[in-house]
Order: sequence, then structure tokens, then C-alpha cells
Amino acid sequence: MSTRTPLAPLITDPVFDGVTDPTLVRDHATGQWWCVFAHRRANVRLSGSPSIARCHGTPLGLASSTDQGASWLYRGTLDLPIEPGHNTFWGPTLVASDGTYHLFTTFIRGVPNDPAWDTHGRPSPWHRRIHHLSSTDMWHWQHHGPLELGTDHAVDPCVARTPDGSWSLWFKDEAAGGALRRVTGPDLMSWSPPETVLSTWHESPVVFRLGGFHWLIAESRNGLTSYRSTDALAWEETGPFVARTGIRPSDAGSVRSPDVVRVDDSTAYLVYYTQSGHDSFGDEVPTSSQSSVAQVALLRVENGGLTCDRDAPFEFRLP
Repeated sequence: MSTRTPLAPLITDPVFDGVTDPTLVRDHATGQWWCVFAHRRANVRLSGSPSIARCHGTPLGLASSTDQGASWLYRGTLDLPIEPGHNTFWGPTLVASDGTYHLFTTFIRGVPNDPAWDTHGRPSPWHRRIHHLSSTDMWHWQHHGPLELGTDHAVDPCVARTPDGSWSLWFKDEAAGGALRRVTGPDLMSWSPPETVLSTWHESPVVFRLGGFHWLIAESRNGLTSYRSTDALAWEETGPFVARTGIRPSDAGSVRSPDVVRVDDSTAYLVYYTQSGHDSFGDEVPTSSQSSVAQVALLRVENGGLTCDRDAPFEFRLP
């Protein structure tokens, strides 16, 4: 196979210039890869102050690749049977199990045009719930309802298997100051009461196994931060591991809401979005600094810690 480097940016949105919160899954029947993302309306000029509504009203977009990630085709948006009307979807995560895709996504009714927090630091009255849906083809979805997580401000789900063979779902509880919490279950359908994993502000958690350890990475006040564990229960902070800015086209912003695709025991791909303030052709977007694209970088375990040089060239081929 010939050597190839990834596109930079990797995935763009030809409609709204707003790829955020990417999550990837492979179709084991065809080898095709799917990317679901929150479809932020970055290039839409909105009235009102603040115009936070461009971060709301977001459907989930879909892109596909038939060449192991070398190129991506925008496929449109998902029609999810949760509630009628124009609603908001954030932070999706995809897992495949026994031939079925499971989608967990944050759902907000309607299109709020006020920020998530008031001037006193209290969460907005607009409830944020994590909903579970499943599909066998990525287009037709069955809704299994919202998860009971002990809060009306749950966002940013991450789902992964833990060493005992059960499933765990991590999420950010905005009503608890942004703490990361976790529920567990045997079958993706029933879940235990939540417990706190990290009590300080974090968002967009991702949990995976690499280099003999379990890792939890999440956005923190210090940037994208990693935590290491031997059992996926108790976590030791190993610190920030990726630069806040990059030099590739449309990669100058911070690494946001990543996903991780494992290649082998010591190597993985970090897929993330970054706000560029420019569209996919490099032209400045006058309406918003929220224009965003998906990028990918190489993730390794070295000397017991995670390393990621987002500027370095590397061989890219989704497994």
C-alpha cells in the first residue's frame, strides 16, 4: 500500500461550515466508515444578542468514506424520531454492537437563543438530556428514549466497554459544575445510578484502551487533558498532551470534542474539530468565528503517557 497523509482539514461541511463533535464508526459489512457530527450553523447570520442560536438548532450531519478515510463525502443530516420541530443535537457518540449502530446524543428542545449559563453561573432552564437510538443502516433510527441520569443538564456522552465486559457511559453534568459522571450497564439499554468520576469542570470525554492502559481524555481548563487507569475506574491525571494551536490549514484553533480510532495497541488517530474562523477554502467567514472543520492527528503512548504532535505528518489509513 502506498504512503498517504491525511487531508487537512479532514472533513468539511459544504452547507454551514460547521463540523463539530465528530464521532466515527466502521461498517464491518462493507468496510465503509461513517462520521456523525453536530451540524453547527456557523455561516448563518443571526439576529439578537447574543446569537448563541447558531450553536443551537443543530441537526446531526453525516459523512462517509469508502477509501479508509482518504476522502469524505457529505451525505446530509439524520432524521431522528425524538420530537417534532426544529431541535438541537449535540455531542453524538456512536458504537457498533452485534450488527447494530447505537447512537447516544444530547438533545435540547427547540432553538434557544440564550447562553448555557446565566450571569450567576447557573445553568439555563433549557433541559439537556442524552437520548439513545439504534439503527442497522445509519439512516432509519429507532428511539429508545432519554437516559435517566439524575440531572436535566447532561451532555457529551461517551460509551465504551470496561474490563469486566459491561458498558459504561460517561457524561458531563452541567448542573454539577461540569463534573464528569458515569453509569454502567450490561447491554446498552439499562443503566446504573450515576457516580462522579472527575468532580471539576470537564467536557467531551473519550475513553479507550491503548498501550496497556485505559485512557480518559477530556477538555479541561488546561486544554485537552489525559487521565490513565488500569481498570477504567480510578484515574490518574497525566496532563495536557497536545498543543493548543496547529499550523496546518484551518487548524489554528484549540482541539475540541475529539474521538479516538484505535489502530493497534500503541497507536491511534485523534479526530477532533477546531474553530478556524475561515471556511473550507480559507476565506474569512464574516458572520462568525465559529466556522469549524474536522482534523486528525496521530496519537501514541510513549513512556507511559499520551503524545500527539498535531503538526507532524503521518501515514493515515483507517483500519
